[in-house]
Amino acid sequence: MPFWKAGKNDDQVLDELKETQKQNADEFVKKQEHADEAQKSSLIIDNNFTPVEYDPQYILQVNHLKKYFPIKGGMVSKTVGYVKAVDGVTFNLKRGTTMGLVGESGCGKTTVGRTILRLIEPTAGEIIFEGKDINKLSRSELRHARKDMQLIFQDPYSSLDPRKTVSQIISEPIIANKILKTSADIDARVAELMSTVGLAARLFNAYPHELDGGRRQRIGIARALAMEPKFIVCDEPVSALDVSIQAQILNLLKELQAEFNLSYIFITHDLSVVNHFSDEIAVMYLGKIVEKAPAEQLFDNPLHPYTKALLSAIPIPELGAKKERILIQGEITSPINPPDECRFYKRCNYACDRCKALPELKEIAPDHFVACHLVGEI
Repeated sequence: MPFWKAGKNDDQVLDELKETQKQNADEFVKKQEHADEAQKSSLIIDNNFTPVEYDPQYILQVNHLKKYFPIKGGMVSKTVGYVKAVDGVTFNLKRGTTMGLVGESGCGKTTVGRTILRLIEPTAGEIIFEGKDINKLSRSELRHARKDMQLIFQDPYSSLDPRKTVSQIISEPIIANKILKTSADIDARVAELMSTVGLAARLFNAYPHELDGGRRQRIGIARALAMEPKFIVCDEPVSALDVSIQAQILNLLKELQAEFNLSYIFITHDLSVVNHFSDEIAVMYLGKIVEKAPAEQLFDNPLHPYTKALLSAIPIPELGAKKERILIQGEITSPINPPDECRFYKRCNYACDRCKALPELKEIAPDHFVACHLVGEI
């Protein structure tokens, strides 16, 4: 029905229309302000933690480590969220020992390793190496500290410069840090390192493309040892190798650890490998450590539902042996601004209302830490 037949003139209808538009606009502004406040609260990075006290028995102490990658949006590239790759990771590494860091792809294992070495700048937290906070070191101080901290890369096929010979690759850190000056001394040191990792002297002038994966990874190990480090991050060093070659590299790393008292962080998704290689194991899920314990204790008595599911997937090398598999179902929670609830909540078979609160990593038994509300009940 036309508005003039309802007893209203043009001015009255126009005024009502303006008032309705104003009310709608005010309501939209209020909703937008509320959404902006919610977004701002999600963008606040909590950097409140108790500073760790240096303990000489540990070569490395990681406290409340976070690494958030900002997500930009809009015409002015405003930060609209974060990918929380590492979110409050805490652990200690004893001298001369190995801590295995396990979890599915994308859980933040590699980011932890690279952040510890400051190849990626941390968002928050402390990294205490030999009593010094790595985050507070200047560029020159960090360069000096990195002589004691090295990295073995995952892929031996892409981590070596194809234009350089074996000797040039191994000698590169020696020359860059001016450890030795004369060519004779450098060549002698390279030959010594090649012998240490089991590379034949005839490969001195060989190129990476002429060698198999096992020998290439030995080059990477020799390069890491060139600076005589105390601590090495092994980022899935055997995942790209054949099983027989994997055993050789793992045994070599064990021998080097015993000879030089090296400390390792061993990053992998292969639980059978980490059990053989590590003294302690930390299980990561979506940026957080959900369980940490001595290797034997973790395998004998896993307490977190995610750890139990991972261990159930390890095949038993016995004919006719049967093992109950725990299937993980559901979608992985997005690492972009995840809710303050258990990260495993949406995929856990035991999830309940208590799991809607974020669990803390607590010591359940000596050196056995678990982040789960239902420990002892499942």
